[in-house]
Amino acid sequence: MKKLFAMIVAGTILFFSCNKEGKDKAETLCPVVAANLVPQVVKDSFAVRYPATTVAKWFNKDNVAFCAFFTISNVEKLAEFANNGTFIKEDIEMDHDGEQEDSTGTGGKPITGCECETHE
Repeated sequence: MKKLFAMIVAGTILFFSCNKEGKDKAETLCPVVAANLVPQVVKDSFAVRYPATTVAKWFNKDNVAFCAFFTISNVEKLAEFANNGTFIKEDIEMDHDGEQEDSTGTGGKPITGCECETHE
């Protein structure tokens, strides 16, 4: 009987911790920052990769990277750059909730933490 009770308690704890983890992840959005707070090397790297493109929003990704939200040919995109200007990845919007999908798959190791999402 004690084993059954222990299994039920352990299962309940696991269930609620998994649900909490998913909820926290969905609510951990990266803060929007002004362009003057983005390192010049990051802005320069963006300009080389996406010439004549204007960033609509910059996001600070856990103080280790920046994400640029922009539109090219009516397609909303999000590009992630390390603080030193190294390109990490590009995402394109796949639905109207601001959810993004990796469209490059070759941009290097993505940095985890907060999520750069627009939710417009």
